Amino acid sequence: MRRLVLVVLVAISCQTAFAQLGGSYSFAFVNIDPTARTSSLGSSTMADFKKDIGVAYHNPAGLNASMHNHAVLSYNNYLTDINSGFAAYVYHFDSIGTVSGSITYTDYGHFDETDVTGKVIGQFWAQDYVFQLGYGNIWKRDNRFTYGTNVKFLYSVYEKYVATAFAVDFAGAYHDTANKFHASLMLRNLGINAIPYQDEFVDLPLDLQLGFSKKLKHNPLKMTVLMHNLQQFDISYVNVNTRNKNIDLETGEVRNEEVPFGDKVMRHINFGAELVFSENFQLRGGYNHMRRKELAPENVKGAAGFSWGVGLGIKKFTLDYSMVTYFPGVNVSYFTVSKNLNDFQRKRPVNY
Repeated sequence: MRRLVLVVLVAISCQTAFAQLGGSYSFAFVNIDPTARTSSLGSSTMADFKKDIGVAYHNPAGLNASMHNHAVLSYNNYLTDINSGFAAYVYHFDSIGTVSGSITYTDYGHFDETDVTGKVIGQFWAQDYVFQLGYGNIWKRDNRFTYGTNVKFLYSVYEKYVATAFAVDFAGAYHDTANKFHASLMLRNLGINAIPYQDEFVDLPLDLQLGFSKKLKHNPLKMTVLMHNLQQFDISYVNVNTRNKNIDLETGEVRNEEVPFGDKVMRHINFGAELVFSENFQLRGGYNHMRRKELAPENVKGAAGFSWGVGLGIKKFTLDYSMVTYFPGVNVSYFTVSKNLNDFQRKRPVNY
């Protein structure tokens, strides 16, 4: 029974936005969105650079001096009774660049432990953790270019089964501030298992990404695009258990669905749009095509794959909320609070 639960937990940890590669990777929980803003924009914020530590968590080339002494706390009411949280802090050094530290956890709750007859003999719990250090800096030869790297330690414990891994991210970005355009190229999750879940070592969810963001000059609209898993063209998953099956009239065998070329391309692309009315008020929306195609039912897809959110500035705190639809009627909520800790410093009195 415990081995069965272990298999289920590993499957849960691997069902992220990259579920089309399910069964090929472990530690896929590293791809869960950390904050409300990143999730509301369809997970497309990799090249959207602002004072957002959530973006820098995924893309260290986004770390910059404007994030100095900023902290963020985020809570994710994930699927079923799964809970996830994120905490991060950024500090800038004039001499070496900008560094960050963060921890992400995913708590799957407590489970009944049973014997072979089904009798409950105890309880156990299951959790995943990502401990990360990041570094970002400006390329001194040209201030339009930045670069960065993340170093991660991944820790997973399901009952008595423990797995660990080490991973790194490498990123570079281009900034055209005059035209409010940014682009970034990144290789994520390059690493190895240190301790596997069982005897077999499984690859980490390697991901080559290219992202763009553009803010219109005389319009509050900002658009973001992320192209992911560029290292592999066909990332589609064909559901062999689909109800709407095609039968070969000659052989009588079931013909599996063929994913069109355009659909295969679209599964690599996430879209986001943000209306930036001011520093204290933003409305957001996003679309994740792969999530919609692979998690929505065949006949009633509803709002699966879509997301939305809002950002508010209240008394020098930034509050963000988002809702992501994975399945019709199944929504995931994010709550994020960020703060510039310099605001807590007392101003020195002026002596006349």
